[in-house]
Amino acid sequence: MTQVLHTDPTTADLSAACEEARQIALSARATYLQGTIAYAARLIREALPDAAAITVDTEDGELYEVRDAGGKALYRAPFTPASPLHDSITGDVEALFREVLPFGGLEDAGWETAAEGLPYRTVLLPGAPKPERRTAHGFAATPGRMLDVRAECVAGERAFNLEGPHPLYQRETRDRIRAAMANSGYDVPDAALTVTAHGTLARGATAADLALAVTALAATGAFDPRALHKVAFIGELGLDGRVRPVADVNAAVRTAYASGYTTAVVADDDMGNVDVAGIGIHGVDSLRQALVLMECFGRAN
Repeated sequence: MTQVLHTDPTTADLSAACEEARQIALSARATYLQGTIAYAARLIREALPDAAAITVDTEDGELYEVRDAGGKALYRAPFTPASPLHDSITGDVEALFREVLPFGGLEDAGWETAAEGLPYRTVLLPGAPKPERRTAHGFAATPGRMLDVRAECVAGERAFNLEGPHPLYQRETRDRIRAAMANSGYDVPDAALTVTAHGTLARGATAADLALAVTALAATGAFDPRALHKVAFIGELGLDGRVRPVADVNAAVRTAYASGYTTAVVADDDMGNVDVAGIGIHGVDSLRQALVLMECFGRAN
């Protein structure tokens, strides 16, 4: 027999009043957020009239970056005497953010997670054209840990930026991956491409090359980024685009399996060094072959 919950009229009225108040609060929060962004946009555009989007450290309420509609950075923290955005303006803007951010509701108001990852969020300013933006999320497996890789491609001034996975070799890694992409028949389009490895590798950083390159290419539209789901990449890239074997590949695959990944992509030459049951292993000898594999995964989805 199904139980029926009987509610007395007073309880029902109180419940309805509570829900009505909640809806009013949500509406007021949205209005507050919209008003704050409009006010902040007015202040920023006094110095930077082409400002179209901002990135904010939502944990500290600090303005991190201002970009134009093409994705070009017009301002980036920290403030310097040569900054186009005076510190008095950033101070006023940040005071506004610190008042409104504790109320939450950012995602509903259009604040997206920035390429730098949380707590950084990006929001378009009122009246700005929405830039063409594509993102991708990939993963590199290393012994003992997974490395989270994010890529963002925004139409505008051509640029290729990479952060991590080893700060001492950041430029070297970027140049190697860009050369591998170009020599495989791919290059950075007329857009700003930013790849970020969330986490630092003290050694074995080149084992993340394949993940960095494949995630970057997914963001440019080379294949459906959804194909990256539950796939771990392990491989160093040569300047010619070949995928080279890495040390401790078996331990890296074990890490991927223990972390719930269903597929690992490794160098062809490492196939004989992998002995992990329960996870699909695919060997590739080049970046181009890895992209063909991902296109197949994309069609399967």
